[in-house]
Amino acid sequence: MAAAQGGNLVVAEGPYSIWGPSDTPAVISETDTGSLELGVRFRADRPGRITGVKFYKGTGNGGTHVGSVWTTSGTRLASATFTNETATGWQTAMFATPVQVQANTSFVASYFAPQGRYSASYNYFTTARVNGPLQAPKSVPGAPNGVFKYGAASAFPTSTHLSANYWVDVIFEPTELDQGFGGPVLLVKSDAHPFSRYFAEVLRAEGIGSFTTADLSSVDATVLGQHDVVVLGEVPLTAAQATMFTDWVNAGGNLIASRPDKKLAGLLGLTDLGTTLNNGYLLINPAQVPGLPNTTMQYHGTADRYTATSATTIATLYSNATTATANPAVTLRTTAGGGNAVAFTYDLARSIVLTRQGNPAWAGVERDNDPPLRPVDLFFGAKTGDVQPDWNDFAKIAIPQADEQQRLFANLLATINRAKKPIPKTWYLPKGLKTAIVMALDDHGTPGGTQTYFEELKANTPAGASFDQWETLRATSWMFVDGATMTDAQAAAYNSQGFDLGIHVNTGCANWTPASLETTFTSELALWATTYPSLPPQTGNRTHCIVWSDWATQPKVELGKGIRMDLNYYYAPSWWVNNRPGMFTGSGLPMRFADLDGTMIDVFQVVSQLVDENGMTYPAAIDTMLDRALGYEGYYGVFGTHYYISGDNFGTQIITSAKARGVPIITGKQILDWTDGRNASYFSAIAWSGNNLTFTATVDNRTNGMLRGMLPVHSSKGVLTSITRAGTPVTFTRETIKGVTYALFPTAAGAHTATYTPYTYPVSFFTGATPANITTTDTSAGELGFKFTPAVNGRITAVKFYKGPQNLGTHTVSVWSSTGTRLATATATNETASGWQTVQLTTPLNVTAGTTYIASYFCPGGRYSYDYDYFTQARTAGPLTAPSTIGSGGNGVYALGSNFPNQTYRSLNYWVDVVFTSP
Repeated sequence: MAAAQGGNLVVAEGPYSIWGPSDTPAVISETDTGSLELGVRFRADRPGRITGVKFYKGTGNGGTHVGSVWTTSGTRLASATFTNETATGWQTAMFATPVQVQANTSFVASYFAPQGRYSASYNYFTTARVNGPLQAPKSVPGAPNGVFKYGAASAFPTSTHLSANYWVDVIFEPTELDQGFGGPVLLVKSDAHPFSRYFAEVLRAEGIGSFTTADLSSVDATVLGQHDVVVLGEVPLTAAQATMFTDWVNAGGNLIASRPDKKLAGLLGLTDLGTTLNNGYLLINPAQVPGLPNTTMQYHGTADRYTATSATTIATLYSNATTATANPAVTLRTTAGGGNAVAFTYDLARSIVLTRQGNPAWAGVERDNDPPLRPVDLFFGAKTGDVQPDWNDFAKIAIPQADEQQRLFANLLATINRAKKPIPKTWYLPKGLKTAIVMALDDHGTPGGTQTYFEELKANTPAGASFDQWETLRATSWMFVDGATMTDAQAAAYNSQGFDLGIHVNTGCANWTPASLETTFTSELALWATTYPSLPPQTGNRTHCIVWSDWATQPKVELGKGIRMDLNYYYAPSWWVNNRPGMFTGSGLPMRFADLDGTMIDVFQVVSQLVDENGMTYPAAIDTMLDRALGYEGYYGVFGTHYYISGDNFGTQIITSAKARGVPIITGKQILDWTDGRNASYFSAIAWSGNNLTFTATVDNRTNGMLRGMLPVHSSKGVLTSITRAGTPVTFTRETIKGVTYALFPTAAGAHTATYTPYTYPVSFFTGATPANITTTDTSAGELGFKFTPAVNGRITAVKFYKGPQNLGTHTVSVWSSTGTRLATATATNETASGWQTVQLTTPLNVTAGTTYIASYFCPGGRYSYDYDYFTQARTAGPLTAPSTIGSGGNGVYALGSNFPNQTYRSLNYWVDVVFTSP
């Protein structure tokens, strides 16, 4: 085998290029004068960004040259026009926005030569060119190098001739996986504590790219003063550093600290008890953060026990699923200077990783007595001779516990920054979709199996459907070469139609060592490339028998092979699953793996949740997962499948259930491209200009026009009334998501202005509205009410209720805290026979933004008005929100007698209202 060509320009910190300034072509100027695009396929061995493109120019290579970077499937990610060219030699054009590139992922750099006369060296890419972290690989049929395309305009080059090098180059700058794009959020980490860096992945998963990451050692008061919010990972602090953060928060800064150093206890309003609670549960108080599950959820790792002495408890620690402690899991303290300090008493980043990847203490241990080692062994509790609870509680299996705690984090970040400015973010999936199915097949040599199912997907694809818009039905198939009946030409045709193909890596169902796994991947991928030379390198994997012999070797080996999407976490076996649809990793989001110490690995975990051999009742289990994502629970996610194509109708059931709900069926490559594109898109220059929030959107072309931005509808400046991009109106829709009402808008690159209009007071929910049911037959005396949350500080001046003609007796109204303290009350006088009654409070009640209250009235003879199922969705009026039942622990509340109303039934609206005005 020929050795790779070595470089002569290796710079320790970059920037890097494939060739050095002294490298020159064998042919400086070809005689060909045709107009064409010329390019090079390249990849980097680490993440980074391409800041510009270069080409070597010979005499006669005239006209306007344009340089580009593309994905290998032909999406142009950036372009720039060359200016101030010299007569000959290397020319450089810098991109206005650098292109984010991922480790071991191939791209194409090219330039358009309108007059030909390009430079060339023939038979150059018979071997690879390697220079530092960059490689231009050797040319092979499915991944040619030295590419061109003739035409009058710039276009993606795909043709090749004699493995020629056309002398196109890039400028590459390495970046760390923990870096964002700058903005109002500062992530403070320590390389000595890598879990602190994983918060970068949490922020990205929640659609927030507007952050900077800095090592604790480089942070001072000046750095803090340049940001609105600081996220502090679990890192030890010196006394001076604790004072620095304390002073900054007391002066108005906003801090979220994950399992904070106890030197911050005073700032956080906590008193340390000197004890801990491992692998417990927490319960979020829906009155403080509505919209999230009103049931206990697990955390993994260690929580410090505190007493919340001068902080508000957002969530409480539980020692098990049902037993509360007196200790907080999450707290919030607002300082006299307007700053906010949030504490997660456990390390949220570590907990998310451990929930998703399993118990590291069980890595390499055969626990379910069903060899070989698989990911399930990291979760399986009932090992013979060592019976323990399952790592993730099956009573909570329906809940994406890791995802919901990330959403708690994101909601708190927005809450504490409300007084400063909204931070725009992006939605999880294209076009506002709530879920998608990653259809993945394991083809063990079934004759015609893959082809048959691919054709079924094509037959069920609507006419005119767009692959780029996720409208076509497509799948990934990982195939054995032995027994395969698909030809190379057939595979190339399917690939051109958007299907995704790769080898089903096979260790012989045997456990592996790191060395043996590396050998297996190398040999298997080489076999695949030889068998199907027309296919591009695969980017995803699920290993045969789901062999997973330790904690994280497999994603590290995959990364070295350019594989960055892994579906090995697999919901089985049947006797463990026991027909319980759910998320056994606590997540439906594609996120990067982490090593044992928390170091991120640039490979995404997508879980195979829908498995044709796990004994669940199908299609009911498919329907359940999709409906939980689409319905009131909001358990959004990307659900991977496992399909043996072995004669059952599982694949057809997937198609039927997905089509009935408008859910896309996509390939592993599609979700990888989307995730990379979304992660490379961000908002910058976020600032207030009067009542206008201005920001600039940078959008990666891999999102194909499907990216949706999100802005809170309510802010300290008022209610969102318009969004424009470069002066042109942008249409948006309102949706309440996890307790927050957002404007979702199609996001394209450019400068945006979001206008917030001051609220008009007074505000009530039901002005002009009347009940569907004026009078119930129920004659029980009771307190009837509803929960509401203001987005701004204000005053309640009156409580209203709708009265039917038989609703008699003396009525009193009340406003309560979420915990049952009666804050104000008044007796109704001068009532009319029916209709709305308004009862003024003697003294207006001051209410606080972001806090949930209950307004009610006492109905001594029953016969009240009502509407069923009214609060199955959140209701808004001006800055007021009445949260949905699922997001608040029940809305539409009652109590028998004149007591605190804390019971709920069928999300009833009892037609109680408030009059809210400015402070």
